[in-house]
Amino acid sequence: MKGFELITPGWDRPQLETETLRVFDICDGCRRCFNLCPSFNTLIDRIDDYDNDVNKFTAKDFEQVEQECYYCKLCFNHCPYSPPHKYEIDFPRLMAAWKKQRIAEKGATWRDRLLIQTDLIGKVGTLTAPMTNWALRTPWVRKLMEHVMGVHRDRQILPFQQESFPSWWSKQSPSSAKPETKRKVALFPSCMVNHQATDIGKATVQVLEKNGIEVAVPEGQQCCGMPRFDLGDTDNMIETAKANYEIFRPYLESGHDIIVPTASCSLMLKREYPYLLPDHGPIKDMAERTFDVCEYLMKLKKEGTLSVDFPENPGRIAYQIPCHLRDQNIGFKSKELMELTGAKVQLIEKCSGHDGTWGAKVEFFDLSMKIAKKAVRDMEEDAVDAVASDCPLSALQLDQVRGIPQDSNKTARHPIQIIRDSYGLSS
Repeated sequence: MKGFELITPGWDRPQLETETLRVFDICDGCRRCFNLCPSFNTLIDRIDDYDNDVNKFTAKDFEQVEQECYYCKLCFNHCPYSPPHKYEIDFPRLMAAWKKQRIAEKGATWRDRLLIQTDLIGKVGTLTAPMTNWALRTPWVRKLMEHVMGVHRDRQILPFQQESFPSWWSKQSPSSAKPETKRKVALFPSCMVNHQATDIGKATVQVLEKNGIEVAVPEGQQCCGMPRFDLGDTDNMIETAKANYEIFRPYLESGHDIIVPTASCSLMLKREYPYLLPDHGPIKDMAERTFDVCEYLMKLKKEGTLSVDFPENPGRIAYQIPCHLRDQNIGFKSKELMELTGAKVQLIEKCSGHDGTWGAKVEFFDLSMKIAKKAVRDMEEDAVDAVASDCPLSALQLDQVRGIPQDSNKTARHPIQIIRDSYGLSS
């Protein structure tokens, strides 16, 4: 079936295999994605093993290619045959369809079902932060977790904060936005910012309010749904999209734009929600009014309303742009924003290889670290004063490969934190 749609009702395995072999045959003739990620390395190796006959692919081959895909989406923009080309190649969503097929046939492990419950994990982690953080730092506990849960003992995990971002927000005084600006935004912090990388949320609010923006944080937000791609769980992703839309609908109706500081979540709201609900016009409208935080600030710069009074120069920065930000095709807004401070920014266009839960699993941890080393090798070519990434997990991964302790002042930071400090605002 040409252009197989992930959400097509009534799809079956033969239909999926037919579409997959069509795509694999085109990939064989192109090979532009060779060495882009583990999935393509395996795919090209198998094609060569089978003397370019994709019909020799086995069920085991399909599963390996699928499991090595962590939905970074780099191949989509890299591919010369992505829609609207007549070949209609959408490799990431094809792999998501295979994940859905595998779960339908074999079921999901309890580990995989647990790891996508990010809202629940975050709330429990915040409530038990001292004990949970101790456990995550304790070797014998991590060995037990590896044995019982299949989470690699060496995978560093962002510590949980005792005060969540929503709790911090509830204690803030009303926004000091200048009335004449008439700009209002509703913040989608993300489950990770809510419970672990809380300072990113604080910095986002501080920088927006510094620029006269009225900030709201709607209550009741759910995880954007990106982790559910690991299971091809499109049904729950659709329900999540509808639920989050209903939460933001009153704000959209009153003129708010939506600001997201984490790349995977902004990608979901901008790209994946409209794909999952193509006939839901309001979802499309929400997507068009959703901005990555640095994208939004550079929009203000273009309009001449961004404050460019930066008393602090952060120096030389190695900036790794996350894959899910590259997929949004908005350029290098975070790099441009940091350069306004006077910083010299080295752009690192290589994947960190973390991908949420994928890089935490025992079977993929070593592979994820190997991927990240390519990015770190680039940034070690010149001495830098700071390392930055828009994704908290990418930042964590880069720190782990670099050997930077989590309590060090040299850990990688989000660009919005660097902008906040360059403004001279206290954290």
